[in-house]
Amino acid sequence: MFLKIEILNYLCGINKSSIVKLHIFNPEHDVVLAYNRPNITLPHAVQELRINMGFLPALWADDADCVLVDDVAFAIKAVRQVKREHADVLFLTKNDLKNLYFTKIEPWGWDREVCTTLVEAGINADIIPTQEDLLNIRMLSSRRTAAGLLSYLCDGTVQQTCGKSFYVDNMRDLESLLAEYSHVVVKALWSSNGRGLRYLSVEQGISDSIRGWIESTLHNQGGIMVEPYYNKVKDFALEFYMYGDGIIEYQGISVFDTKNGIYTGNIITTEDKKVSLVCKYIPVEILTQIRQCIVEYLSEKFKNIYNGPFGIDMMIVADANNGQFLLHPCVEMNLRRTMGHVANAIKHDDKEPDLLMSVVHDVNYKLKFEYMENAFVKTI
Repeated sequence: MFLKIEILNYLCGINKSSIVKLHIFNPEHDVVLAYNRPNITLPHAVQELRINMGFLPALWADDADCVLVDDVAFAIKAVRQVKREHADVLFLTKNDLKNLYFTKIEPWGWDREVCTTLVEAGINADIIPTQEDLLNIRMLSSRRTAAGLLSYLCDGTVQQTCGKSFYVDNMRDLESLLAEYSHVVVKALWSSNGRGLRYLSVEQGISDSIRGWIESTLHNQGGIMVEPYYNKVKDFALEFYMYGDGIIEYQGISVFDTKNGIYTGNIITTEDKKVSLVCKYIPVEILTQIRQCIVEYLSEKFKNIYNGPFGIDMMIVADANNGQFLLHPCVEMNLRRTMGHVANAIKHDDKEPDLLMSVVHDVNYKLKFEYMENAFVKTI
């Protein structure tokens, strides 16, 4: 790591044409979008995650980039404990930011809280999204946008894909969909890591507690998404980066696991192996076609609004009616960096065993890597 005394000499004396990035890990991003009001009290677990894992951008940053953290000494210790290759970055706190010059800022996700933090720290407003930009980013982050993408991706590929998503704004329509499909997933328009999901079945009905949650969500967010429940076989995602001029760069496939909609870990192996894990069930051609369609659909929708990483969560579904596997091409759309981006950034020697990357909590939150004996075989 660079010595702290070098920070001002480096950042205040640079050529203004140089590109100097400030990275920020703000895992509270989804919570901020969901609440959509200033001065929210973040859940303790989210605050702890941000403090403990503020070093995370060092895994994908470039040498001499800067990373905003709560505690520099803690971040240096934490990144060393990961024992994976990382960039030689400058860790900074909010108190270090005043009068420093950055040409680009890359948070985990753009929202009103991270912008307020930067403005209060004295960062030039010219490189921070405007209030209109933030409103547009939030609206694009809604699950209604993902539903539009899902419909587009399934159009013309109905023999190999599945997936429906309905926007409703009242209990009556929800109950009609539940009666039609028997088993559904109810999703808040904005939520964090599985916390905005509820599973309903005709047999069990709608309990008082779930009804209360649905009515509260309808009141606070204006609507909900209702989707048929699918027999999932495997989770995965396609990861991208959007440039402001409308160019979208594909950054690889991500194979991960979830439990009740909550992320549990990523497999780190070669791109070819990850593709093989998925294409055991579906033809590689449909995956390529869907990837191209994502770029076509979102390049215009995101152009001049969003600049940064995003990911599309998908799943392989077992179709009980005909005994084949189908691709659900848009379970979620994350308009931010994802753990899949993190996993894909990890340097991995093709000769070493596959890895399982997960976030664990001992005394603190930690990024854990485990070698997986014959992992490729076990996961299929």
